[in-house]
Amino acid sequence: MILLLGRVAANQGFLREMAKAAAKTKAPTNGHSKPVIRSSVGVGFHLREAYRAFSRNFHARLARHGVTHAQFMLLWLLSQAGSLTPLELANRAGIQKASATSVINILKKRRFIRGDQDSADRRKINLELTDTGVALIRELLECAAEANADARTSFSDKELEMLLKLLRGVVANLEGRDLRSL
Repeated sequence: MILLLGRVAANQGFLREMAKAAAKTKAPTNGHSKPVIRSSVGVGFHLREAYRAFSRNFHARLARHGVTHAQFMLLWLLSQAGSLTPLELANRAGIQKASATSVINILKKRRFIRGDQDSADRRKINLELTDTGVALIRELLECAAEANADARTSFSDKELEMLLKLLRGVVANLEGRDLRSL
């Protein structure tokens, strides 16, 4: 019992000393009264910064053609598939049908795509690129190629191959996790 009380007293003394040391040490601030909380920067931060830089470059190129990223995605998906219903297009783009509908309407109004009734099921509309849309997506794919070239300017082929392998690994690591267990 005496040994236990001795340990408690020693721990209390240690805790008092720690509190005194903490009181003497000021946390760094950002010029305001609140302390700055330091943390190490991880993979997610760098991925986000790389994505933001790439997006600024690519979106600026798309803007020269009066096209948004959402419009580019739908045009590209149609260029790959040939013909899709609005629901199929929305699903492939990973967006809600209502969101896709507004983009589809803009692309129709600008005559980049058209919607034709399905011959077998007249309730369905099949969307496809117009000749103007085909010409535009070719120009936009050049924009994408230029943005990609800018992004890899300082990398050798071997470094780029490694970067892509590592990025695929990040996706595999995270997609393979059961999010309920986190």
